[in-house]
Amino acid sequence: MESPPATGSPGSDGRSLEPAPRLVFPPDYILTDPAAVLAVECAVHSMGTDESLAAVLLDGPPGCGKTFLGKAIARILGAKRYLFQFFPGCGKEELLRDRSLDGQGFVEGLLPQAIAASRGQKTVLILNELDKADVSVDSFLLDFLNEGAITVPQLGGELRADPGNLFVAITKNDLRDATEALIRRCRTVYMGWPAPETEIRLIQRTWPWATRELCEPLVAAANQLRQHPGVRKKPSPPEIVRLLGDCWRIRRRHLTLLEWSRFLVAGLIPLPQDRKYLEENPMALAARLRSLILAADRPGEEPAADAAPATVGGHQNGHAGPPGPSRVLSRP
Repeated sequence: MESPPATGSPGSDGRSLEPAPRLVFPPDYILTDPAAVLAVECAVHSMGTDESLAAVLLDGPPGCGKTFLGKAIARILGAKRYLFQFFPGCGKEELLRDRSLDGQGFVEGLLPQAIAASRGQKTVLILNELDKADVSVDSFLLDFLNEGAITVPQLGGELRADPGNLFVAITKNDLRDATEALIRRCRTVYMGWPAPETEIRLIQRTWPWATRELCEPLVAAANQLRQHPGVRKKPSPPEIVRLLGDCWRIRRRHLTLLEWSRFLVAGLIPLPQDRKYLEENPMALAARLRSLILAADRPGEEPAADAAPATVGGHQNGHAGPPGPSRVLSRP
């Protein structure tokens, strides 16, 4: 049995196997899945080794950071970013042309635009929620990734990307499986929910007033629901961040514990049929959170109305300080 080629020596196909360098993420970006980052680093390192395109398929539940990771790659590479959002029943035609402009002739869609952009600069194409599209799109994308080109007669025939400049990130949730051929073609990673410690950091990035003691019960309840197979709508990290901010906004309302409990449950578990799966008593959870929020409240230290936004996963998502009193929500 032949031993694998040494690091830095050419492999069996003659290409160099130099170590893939680490990507330097922005300081405001919190990494949630190291395995996904490693796959992305290898894919980026492989760009331009032949005519095929470097691609990753990021699978996992909604809200676990797949799209954020794709956007972060664009920032790291200094690339022009294109994001296509699939929708139920979407086919390849929607990738090729902008159907919203029917009646104005053939208007190129995001895929031809990204291909054209790659011929002059680094480009990242994010194809979001593939599982909403028709399964025929998987085969179309497989051919595109293998060949690095598509054929569009209305745009002059073959459109070929620069494989050294175009990086493709495909995301999907759990509506359907991707085809086995596409899974084999891409570097595929299943991104799970962030670890509790990481999720607390995400919350505190947005709400610096949120103590660890305050975050822990809400994160624990969210993780308990996520792990229960009977829960249809599992709470995502962005929803937990928003819910804690909303709890802060109502902190000075004269609400009963029952009203607090109902508000908390509605934000944590939007589907009534899922609420029976919450193991902790809702009243007890509400009492703990209300007590901790009121303890963190310092009247007279409200942030300015134009407080600079904080970031979660490298993207704006909330305010740098505590949200102001609920009265500001009624401003026009």
